[in-house]
Amino acid sequence: MEAIGGISAILKDDTHFLIEYETGEAARLYILNSHVFKYYMSPSGNFLDYPVPNNPSDHAKINIKKITDYETKSFEYSVLETTDEYYAVYTNKIMIRFDKKLGTMTVRDMRNNKEVLKESAPLSHDSNATKQTLYQHKDEYYFGGGMQNGRFTHKGEKIEICNSNNWVDGGVTSPNPFYWSTYGYGILRNTWQPGVYDFGSKDPSVIETTHQGEDFDAFFFINSNIIDILNDYYELTGHPIFMPEYAFYESHLNAFNRDYWVKVDRDTPGAILYEDGLYYKCFQPKEMNGKDGILESLNGEKSNYQFSARAMIGRYQRHDMPLGWFVPNDGYGCGYGQTDSLEGDIENLKQFADYARGKGVECALWTESNLEPANPNQPKKGERDLKKEVAVAGVVALKCDVAWIGAGYSFGLNAVEKAANIFAKAAKHTTRIMIITVDGWAGTQRHAGVWSGDQSGGQWEYIRFHIPTYIGSGLSGIPVVGSDMDGIYGGHGKYVNVRDYQWKTFTPLQLNMDGWGKVQKTPFSFDEEAKRINRAYLKLKSMMMPYNYTIAHESIHGLPMIRAMFLEFPDEVIGYTKDSQYQYMWGPHVLVAPVYKEKAADVDWVRDGVYLPDSDQVWIDFLTGEKYQGGKIWNYLKTPLWRMPVFIKDGAIIPMANPNNNPKEIRRDIRIYNIYPNSESNFSVYEDDGISSEYLDGQHASTKITVIGPQSNESGNLLIHIHKTHGEYHNMVKERSTLLRIMATKTVEHLKVAINDESVQILRVKTEDEFNLADDAYYFQEDFLLNPYLNSFGGDELEQKFLLIKVHKVDVTTSDLHVKIKGFENRDQVKGSNTTVNHALEVPAGFTARDDEVTPTSVTLRWETTKGVYYELERDGVVFTNILNPQFTFEGFAFDSEHKFRVRSANLGGVSKWSYYILISTKEDPQKYAIKNVKVVCNIPCEPSQEVCKLTDGDASSIWHTRWAKPDQANPQKGKVISLNFDLDGIFEIDRLEYTPREDAGNGTILQIQYRHSTDGKVWSSMSTKINWEHDETVKNIPMQGIKMRFIELNILDTIGGFGSGKHILFYKKD
Repeated sequence: MEAIGGISAILKDDTHFLIEYETGEAARLYILNSHVFKYYMSPSGNFLDYPVPNNPSDHAKINIKKITDYETKSFEYSVLETTDEYYAVYTNKIMIRFDKKLGTMTVRDMRNNKEVLKESAPLSHDSNATKQTLYQHKDEYYFGGGMQNGRFTHKGEKIEICNSNNWVDGGVTSPNPFYWSTYGYGILRNTWQPGVYDFGSKDPSVIETTHQGEDFDAFFFINSNIIDILNDYYELTGHPIFMPEYAFYESHLNAFNRDYWVKVDRDTPGAILYEDGLYYKCFQPKEMNGKDGILESLNGEKSNYQFSARAMIGRYQRHDMPLGWFVPNDGYGCGYGQTDSLEGDIENLKQFADYARGKGVECALWTESNLEPANPNQPKKGERDLKKEVAVAGVVALKCDVAWIGAGYSFGLNAVEKAANIFAKAAKHTTRIMIITVDGWAGTQRHAGVWSGDQSGGQWEYIRFHIPTYIGSGLSGIPVVGSDMDGIYGGHGKYVNVRDYQWKTFTPLQLNMDGWGKVQKTPFSFDEEAKRINRAYLKLKSMMMPYNYTIAHESIHGLPMIRAMFLEFPDEVIGYTKDSQYQYMWGPHVLVAPVYKEKAADVDWVRDGVYLPDSDQVWIDFLTGEKYQGGKIWNYLKTPLWRMPVFIKDGAIIPMANPNNNPKEIRRDIRIYNIYPNSESNFSVYEDDGISSEYLDGQHASTKITVIGPQSNESGNLLIHIHKTHGEYHNMVKERSTLLRIMATKTVEHLKVAINDESVQILRVKTEDEFNLADDAYYFQEDFLLNPYLNSFGGDELEQKFLLIKVHKVDVTTSDLHVKIKGFENRDQVKGSNTTVNHALEVPAGFTARDDEVTPTSVTLRWETTKGVYYELERDGVVFTNILNPQFTFEGFAFDSEHKFRVRSANLGGVSKWSYYILISTKEDPQKYAIKNVKVVCNIPCEPSQEVCKLTDGDASSIWHTRWAKPDQANPQKGKVISLNFDLDGIFEIDRLEYTPREDAGNGTILQIQYRHSTDGKVWSSMSTKINWEHDETVKNIPMQGIKMRFIELNILDTIGGFGSGKHILFYKKD
């Protein structure tokens, strides 16, 4: 690449600053407001209003706010200052400085006098790509880049801004050319082209961001607060969609208008027991081959009711499982009717949608084809007419899949935008647009939420990698995220299914993509234990609707619902690192730590590595009420199958609702607040009609709750103020009773309640029945159950002490409610709070690490057993607590990195002194001897963004795959062989070849190969014998005994599906 030269001139024009470089390039600097600007460098001197789309017919734009839509005063008042060394442009908030000699840019935030970004090298470019290189600081962290599977924090890492359609860990399904730094800036590259962002994987002192295309066109957002950076991004590209209430509930998706059900024996793989007591298996039409089967339908009108979509809704009802929306046509070629016309099919769809709506369930559709008839005047059977599907049938949501979205980029956004526009016109503002999609890009969030694609369930890996994926998506401006419950494919036993239902209780979307796996994936697919636990967590999500809906509204103009730990605890470094990648905050008050590992045999379920931040913060187990001290990483937390670690910040206010199965079952005439008093706190609850777009016209309301009381574990007066509800909306229920549920450890003798300063007589009652019958009463309940649906599992462990206060119905828009409680107390043991040195406790002896237990990425520590204690380890200044055994393994370290450890014992009586420190270095990079810069060519076409070069790039996040649409390419019986030809760029003595399959060992996984080699490409060895590999995800090796070679021809003879795929093929030279 060529670097731009020094700057010969900067001139202020009518709308922008013009920059001229000594090497012939030109650039424009647009001041959009006091802290947002656009920097556009063009080698040709041509400046486009919008980047060139991938297809000329793609009209969607990344930015919906034009440059000319921004206010002009910031540019008009901006000042250009010239010195011998620099040009500097000033607004009232930032300074943009260009080095005359080097052509580099520096940006300073004048509000805090901080240099937020500085180019370490000039912009560089060629005909194919442009690169920006910035300095990075040791305490600087980077986030964004879209849905980067398995990742949320990027310091020291390299990510690809490309639509890889690799839907497992390391893949990228919805890239976004937007990233931001904790130093106070965000950058959106204004392009439709793929890119690579290297945040220090090669050189930790710089970051390099590269995109295809010769122009550098980028928007810069300068702000010290992530909320402000996100809002700057949203102002430019569009605010995220606001989920309607029904979308928080489970959605059931399947094809109900295509397949046949054939009677089979119960032992037949895929057999399902139906209501008639018989077993059936599903077959697509092409699989029937003369079998006698029953065709399914939406409405069960053809003596096929048990195979209908209506019957599935009935199953959710019979099992008392929440269900909010239903997609009855999710399958290629499915459609939604069996009449002889499109009009008749739409009527069939309407009948189903009306039925579903009568059960409290909304109807949505999947898109696989054009959304409008080719000839609107003569629509044909099998076509789609989204306008009528919405306006006539009452469809309220869409799921856009790869068949409709295509390759993503401009095509994908254009397709989603087209669907959204048709939807909006047909709905006529009465229905809030709800779309979910894959293959997003910058701007997708204004039309759709994003789901992560098609993965296999029944694997713990499926849960593990999705946790940081969701966190990172929110940091990329994609707050509405989801994935299939227990995956779309595969499936195994109940454990992954249950754990997936648990953690997705605290996520936006729950998509039950049923009918495609080895087993059904519904919440009632497995045994009674699994059903009851799944029901309990689905019910819990329904009870949390007021809280969930409030944080969802916040996400359209602020922080995402799923929040990286540092968003709520910005002063704690752990929250920015991988130490916190498997947990998150659900809104401001709820900490969620999913169970993502299988338990070891013959031991209880436990969860390690739960970071409870802030040493001054007490955390409360949501289900049991147990208290834990913050400031440490907790281990060995008991997690029997019914229990997942969910913690509430002491001081939280959680608005709740009655248990329900859909929004229509929510009681709107009562407001419920769970309160965990600790000093002063407040929370504002947002509400609207839950389904329309009228909130955009001001049709909404909010209620502020303020709580002032004693600090945690102290006693004193407690004051609660529920302010008048401000605002209103259509069909708003204003007359509501109030139920306060306050965590407490003892009852109170008396309390005062006033409505608009008028006292209310509150009756003290002694039983729950008395309390339920009274209008104004209070009751101290010693067996309060946060989630009564778990009662048969947790027993006494679930019983908490709560003070319940109920106040009669009032008009909440005109009524201030005050509660004063004297002598309030919420004292309880706080685990881990006693850090006083107890000299009676012994310092653990024999603290060491064996050499054979130190790997390139992990360290196992051991010490001698001390009776009657647990242990605490300090790793690089971070304390890991509640370690029950005299050994512990730390994972996730960088290669050849040094770490410092010490250990102490602890119990309720305090802690021992710390042991001596030990310094341990992890071992060197296992790929140290892998040959770099290997070139490879494939004899058949590869999938875009999954080219064969991915095999040798050493990047664990990339994958090679031949064209998806061309299976059966490795089939020697048909004379088909996939041939890979490698050039090592030099002659080496090769120790071994190493092949790493894709993580799910799916399509393309290599099963049989042959190879030959050469030093000059002319004289070749004979072809090797056939080498067979097992069908699994383990790394495969071919020993090569130090043979000298430069060229290798690898013939792939057999694979899964006849495709070719893999993460790596690496060649290792001898030591």
